[in-house]
Parts: sequence; C-alpha cells; structure tokens
Amino acid sequence: MPLGIGVAGFGAMGRWHANAAQRTSGLKLVSVLDITPTCRKDAAKEHGCDTFAKLDEFVADERLDAVVVATPSNAHVEPVLAALRAGKHVLCDKPLVQTESQARRLFTAAEKAKRLLMTFQNRRLDGHFLTTADVVASGKLGPVQDIRYTEWAYTNLMQTFGVKGYRPGWRSEAAYGGGVLLDFGPHYIDQLLQMVSAPVESVYAIMQHRRWTRDADDQFLTVIRFRGDVTATIEVAHVAHPPIRVCWAINGPDGGYLFENDKGRIYTHTASRKEKVRDVRKKPDDWDGVYRNFRDAILGKAEPMVRPHETLRLMRVLDAIRRSSDSGCVVTLRDEYAQAGRGRKRAK
Repeated sequence: MPLGIGVAGFGAMGRWHANAAQRTSGLKLVSVLDITPTCRKDAAKEHGCDTFAKLDEFVADERLDAVVVATPSNAHVEPVLAALRAGKHVLCDKPLVQTESQARRLFTAAEKAKRLLMTFQNRRLDGHFLTTADVVASGKLGPVQDIRYTEWAYTNLMQTFGVKGYRPGWRSEAAYGGGVLLDFGPHYIDQLLQMVSAPVESVYAIMQHRRWTRDADDQFLTVIRFRGDVTATIEVAHVAHPPIRVCWAINGPDGGYLFENDKGRIYTHTASRKEKVRDVRKKPDDWDGVYRNFRDAILGKAEPMVRPHETLRLMRVLDAIRRSSDSGCVVTLRDEYAQAGRGRKRAK
C-alpha cells in the first residue's frame, strides 16, 4: 500500500509538494490543509483530494502516514508538533524554523514520538551543487582553501511568489519569516556545510534592505571561517542590476574550479605557469530525490538524507549571521554539530 501524504499549506510551494508526492511511486496524496478557501478549492480541483481548514481534523486522519509542511516560515512549529503528536512522520520545507532553539524543540518532539522529522533541503540535489561537490570531493584541487558563492539578480520575487489568496508578499515581511537570508540562505549555506565538514569558527555578515522591503533583507553577504584556514563567502542579492547566475568559485593549492553560465571548469597551472582548463559535465537536477529518500527512510530502507544535526548546524550558522549583521561584529561560535558524515567525502 502507498504511504498516505497530507500537505499543510497549498501556496506556491505547497502545490509543488503536492505534485511531487503524486509523482513519487509508493506515495499517495490524501489531503491538503489550508486556511484559505480558494486554496482548498484549488487543491480539490487539481488533485481530487480531501481538504481541511482545521489542523486538528487534518492530522487526525488515519489515512495519513506523513505530513508535508509548506506553510509560511513563521508557521511551521504548530503543524509539525501537531503531526508528530498524531503519530505522523514529517517533511518540513526549509527553513525548518527560524532559530536553532526552535529546531531543537521540534527534534526533541520527533524523538519522543519516534517519528521521522526531516527538513526539505531540495537544493542539495541541484545539478550545479552536485557537480561542484563532486569536484571538491575528488581531491583534484587539493585541500580546499577558499569558496565563494555569488548570485545576483534584479527580481521582486519575494513580494510576488505567494498565492493571491494569502499574503502574496509574505516573503518580504520579517514577521512571517521573510527575507533573502531565511528564504534562500538555507539552500546555499546548507550546500556549503555539506562540502566542508570542518567546524565553523566565526561568521561575519551584512544584511541589507535595499529596494523591495525595509522590513526584511533583500540582500546578504556572509564570510564564514572554518577550522583549518578554509574561508567561504556567500552573497545573494535580489536588487542587483548586473546578473550573476549561480556562480561557484573554489580554490585550492593544486587547482581551482569555477561554475558559471551553467558550466563547470577546473583550472590548473603547469610549472611554467601555463593555464590548463578542463570542462566538467554538469549533473542533472533531481529535487524529487528528496521524496524518494523520505519514502525509503520511513520504510526503513534508507537513512534520511537530511539528518537532525545537519539542520541544527545550519540554524546555528543562520542565527550567527543575524547576530553579526545586527552588531556589525564577527561572531564566534562552537560548532559541535560538524561531522564528516557518511558517503560523500568533503573538504577537511
């Protein structure tokens, strides 16, 4: 029998989650929860599933094995806790919550309920990241010394991505968990932390409110120092006129790597300083892989691809970024969550 899935929140990402559940073998979309009547009507029309307006009735449905939480970022705690208490497994869109302390509370509840709680870090399966991580793990660059990720765009996406029936601009409101750092930062900082297993030692950050909102950030830059003299810079801006589309630049003593314009290249130099360039084939995106893993983890056939300590590590860094931006100072932190992990070799 397929696992019964319920989606809490049928906004822009909720629609994507519902479709992903339908696409994944072994899963069946059973129901949708949404407080907005038009969203419930759309869910019933598009998927022929049951809809609920009340959380307690939604999680009480015995057909549900798991709940996917796709509500605005500030509204994750209540549905996650309700689903766990009702004995359901949970896949929650990123960011899981807004602070490390909130995340710890949810994982404690999951442990008590003996249910899986996993953060939906789909961008781990971006083709550009998979390609970049493989180059880092190959050792062709030597021990990684510097990492830079830059993404500049001129877009008011944070004001328009939500559905019309419910605050389409909530991503520009801090009270709803809006801002580029919490909306996009969890993707790219998580990718960075997957590549570098050494503990984070310090964080410096600048968050800006340039154009689209004075309430939440529409641009951020952070410099993250790891033990072992690894320095990473991540910069994401939605206010930049010159576009820089997904650019990874990584340097090591034996070579360097650049991913831009949808292409990866490894750069090395001969003893006479002659540059050698080798193209790297980009891997395909595979966001649905998170759903296949979630299914298999529930069934005991696989380890969750996003483990609790990884989400807690990410949240600790995000907390430090905000503290640094608020204070204008470098923030040091203790990173006991840093682990080499299993499988993929990562930069030391």
